[in-house]
Amino acid sequence: MSVIRVPIELRWGDQDAYGHINNVAILRVLEEARARAFWRAADSPAGAGIFPPLEPSQQIWALVADFKLRYRGQLPYQRRPVTVELKISQVGGASFVIEYALKADEDDAAPLVTACSTLVMVDRDTGKPQRLSAELREQLRQYSG
Repeated sequence: MSVIRVPIELRWGDQDAYGHINNVAILRVLEEARARAFWRAADSPAGAGIFPPLEPSQQIWALVADFKLRYRGQLPYQRRPVTVELKISQVGGASFVIEYALKADEDDAAPLVTACSTLVMVDRDTGKPQRLSAELREQLRQYSG
């Protein structure tokens, strides 16, 4: 499996004065897709998701170190979910890169937004980067394009 497709509902309040989805709301949509794609929900079975549920008590955190976004078209408000396609494009020593393609409809060929984010594994107490385990590396590579 190389690409994960996540449907995300838009909110009425995501629109700006021009009637399209605001740039801040776009980032929220991508963040939600990332969490749903790679983190297990608290009530999910152990095999779901690569990472355990997001909780501040975890010793190792995955923090966003860099985020790049490119708008390729306007996204007007719609009642049906948008589709975010995610894949891992790079796995480093303590980090990995997620690529995103946001589409108004899952059948669309061209995305309206493309983005990539670098996440770094860090120790909660020290803030120092922590190397990815061999097991985590392998799991992340399952989602590379």
